[in-house]
Amino acid sequence: MVIGAGVIGTALAAQLGDGETGGGRPAQVWLLDGGEPGAGTTASSMAWINAHSKSPRHYHELAVSGMRAHAALARRTGPAAYGRGEGAGPGWYRPGGALRWASGGEGLDQLRRTVARLKDWGYAAEWIPVTRARELEPALRIEDAARVAYFPDEAAVDPQPLVAHLLATARARGVHVRTGEDARVVAVDTAGGRVRGVRCAGGETVPADVAVCCAGWRTPAVAALAGAYVPLVPGDAPGSEAPTLLAHLRPGADAGPPLTRMVLSPRLHARPLAGGRVYLEALDLNDEVDRHTPADRVTALARELHARARDMLPAVARTAGLVAARVCTRPLPPDDNSIVGPHAEAEGLYTVVTHSGMTLSLRLGELVARELLTGREAPELAPYRPARFVRR
Repeated sequence: MVIGAGVIGTALAAQLGDGETGGGRPAQVWLLDGGEPGAGTTASSMAWINAHSKSPRHYHELAVSGMRAHAALARRTGPAAYGRGEGAGPGWYRPGGALRWASGGEGLDQLRRTVARLKDWGYAAEWIPVTRARELEPALRIEDAARVAYFPDEAAVDPQPLVAHLLATARARGVHVRTGEDARVVAVDTAGGRVRGVRCAGGETVPADVAVCCAGWRTPAVAALAGAYVPLVPGDAPGSEAPTLLAHLRPGADAGPPLTRMVLSPRLHARPLAGGRVYLEALDLNDEVDRHTPADRVTALARELHARARDMLPAVARTAGLVAARVCTRPLPPDDNSIVGPHAEAEGLYTVVTHSGMTLSLRLGELVARELLTGREAPELAPYRPARFVRR
């Protein structure tokens, strides 16, 4: 039983239905979600596939293995995996690396430290001239004084086509998928200290030996149904890092050359989306929002994103309309590292929740499925067990 059909839940369900993952022992699997697959935080994700700022070293290596898993899935799937814009089929994978730059001060010092650390850890990171950055991304306006770092192995994915592919794979492997309000889990049935099944809002009771909670920022509430404790950074607390302001640009017909890879400037992060759209986010503006920010304030802050886009991507943003401005809540564990594993409070309850879910989804799906199907603990998951947190 997998609760939550975001990218992590669908990736896990697909792996649980695969006999090879379990050494020839596929499971009978249900995937439940009270909404539509991939419609929650997954749909709002910047979906930057990277190990750029992950620490400590074990978390960095987990993210690197996540990057490799995305590249491997794209290779296995073939040309249909590669997102090239509207009309190019159901592609989701966008290789090409990421560009990040700074012009001085603490921002440049931080970037230097990041590049030095990543090089020391064997990660592809290099300094390139501004002229080379402009060749890679003709749409960009970058100041001459900038120092530009290039991370060629990084990528981006389009979340909903990826989830659709994973969901189709899961169904083909016999996974029972139930979504919509009637499938929302409202209770976890336990007896004798272990999970026996779940009850849904529509009245259905689904028996289960194991319930895996992949409910994103809603994980604490779902785990609590079985008496388990999962702490996440609250999305509605003042100054919380969990909420993210984002918006999409929809360029006009006479827009200049499109953006083709992830770019990170001191004032704006942007990435290409299907149909020529561009995802926009700014870290400092995230501090201005929470889950309860009024719509008019969200609109005003989104206009600031648009203004910054006109400065960084002048040809793209000049005639662009701003769409899909909203606040999403990211699932952030208190120590920034994933929370993955079983709970002593209820045998059979297992949690998978993390920041950087897009990067980690495929690799976590492999590791968790193998652990559940074989009964053998995965050494890679040892640092991320829920037991490291004590209920206060």
